Amino acid sequence: MRSMVVMCLGLAMVSAMAVGGSVWFGAGDRSIVLDPAYDLWSVVEGSARFQGPVFTEDHPNWRSTQTYAGVAIPDVLRALGGMPEDGYLHVIAGDGYAKRFPRDVAMGASSLGTPVLAWTVDGEDDPEWPPLPVFVFLPEDGDVSNERMVEALGPDAHMFRDLPSASGMRVTGVSWVTTEWDGEMRSLPEHPELLPDPEDSLSITKESVHTYPLPELMARYAAISGRGRYVTSTERMVERSYEGIPLVDLLGAWPEDATVEIVAADGYRMRHRYGDLVDDEGIWILAFRSDGGFLPSDVRPLRMVKVGPGSPRFEGALSARMVVAVEVRGPYVGYNLDLSGARVRTFDRGELEAGAACPCHTATVSVTRDGTTLAYTGLPLWRLLAYVDDDMYPPLERGIYYEDFHFNDALAADGYTVKIRGADGSMQRIPVEFVARDDRYIIALKEDGRFLDDEAGPLAFVWDEGAPVPEGLEWVPGVVAISILWEDGQGH
Repeated sequence: MRSMVVMCLGLAMVSAMAVGGSVWFGAGDRSIVLDPAYDLWSVVEGSARFQGPVFTEDHPNWRSTQTYAGVAIPDVLRALGGMPEDGYLHVIAGDGYAKRFPRDVAMGASSLGTPVLAWTVDGEDDPEWPPLPVFVFLPEDGDVSNERMVEALGPDAHMFRDLPSASGMRVTGVSWVTTEWDGEMRSLPEHPELLPDPEDSLSITKESVHTYPLPELMARYAAISGRGRYVTSTERMVERSYEGIPLVDLLGAWPEDATVEIVAADGYRMRHRYGDLVDDEGIWILAFRSDGGFLPSDVRPLRMVKVGPGSPRFEGALSARMVVAVEVRGPYVGYNLDLSGARVRTFDRGELEAGAACPCHTATVSVTRDGTTLAYTGLPLWRLLAYVDDDMYPPLERGIYYEDFHFNDALAADGYTVKIRGADGSMQRIPVEFVARDDRYIIALKEDGRFLDDEAGPLAFVWDEGAPVPEGLEWVPGVVAISILWEDGQGH
């Protein structure tokens, strides 16, 4: 039996309720919508059986084994910046049923195995039971036992009539997953399936025009949450919390003096300097939620606002409403990244920036230099090697896209050297044993949320300060090529 979260919400509960489908996933101040329709995340698959309450010793009460396929929860948490050591992950169904899991369990570091948000059960995407998506654990041996649950969860273990029941850890019809929750349904954001108008979209013009329906925009780009305040035409100060997508993430890298034109549904246009989209006070975003709810009809689908830790003040006149298009007016400077090994592959600027836009592809590392710690975000080096280490590689038409099996572990175990070359002729070599399946070595596109400037970019090879490196290894600014050098001397 599922016991719903106890609450007293009245009519407010209606707007918070949701059914299976897309899932809002929040970690700290970042969030994204997971939806199988957009097929952005690597899929994991495995079989598991869950143990129910044991009433008699001769009946262990194992449920039937089922096969689940979906998104690994640790992958999403890492992509959104992780969670604190003493934090909890809350998994909430549309009907209010909820479970919470400590960090180690949420990150797959317990005997319960990897937590997964499954989109299919036994190959079916619309089974009679359970309602999808379903939150499950996939241990290596497939057994989610009561003993393992109690060991991993302690007082948070699921109980049925005072008996441990691991089957109660499955959460079906998941609608929200978050590291920040007070237990009240009313505090959850409105669910993506309750969008005011599913036809709302945003058109982005850079080198070419691309139009995203709002649900797809929320699935492809990570949103940030923050507070901002503005003054109305009647001199009234308005302060709200907003959730939306940074404009710099939508647009990619441009010269500081490039012009960004914001277009409203009524034809109103406003221009901004690209270099002013991020400053010491905060960052300009296209917000789709305010105080947890989707923007009202006179503002939607998107509003340009500035948010930051100090609730930055911005002029209401700069806060364009009903935004339907964003256009960049400035020189488009293309660049490429050449990969070579068993085959060759070249990524252009558009593919690289589109890949870096989705957290499903990126990793962030921390580096302290001269007493200042900076965060660099980019594409894991080992993931890029998977395109050229053998003849099994991600589909070319998908641009930057990863599946774990694309990387050849056997070749990496045999050993080869990775050569990274910069535009100025600088070059570094690193044995693959350091970088194999390690997201701490990246080809960075951003520093502290801003795209790299001409001096350090547009691409740079960097690594996390906690990662082991061979003696003498140095950063490579302006990366233009990555090559695999086999022991027999092959490579470029």
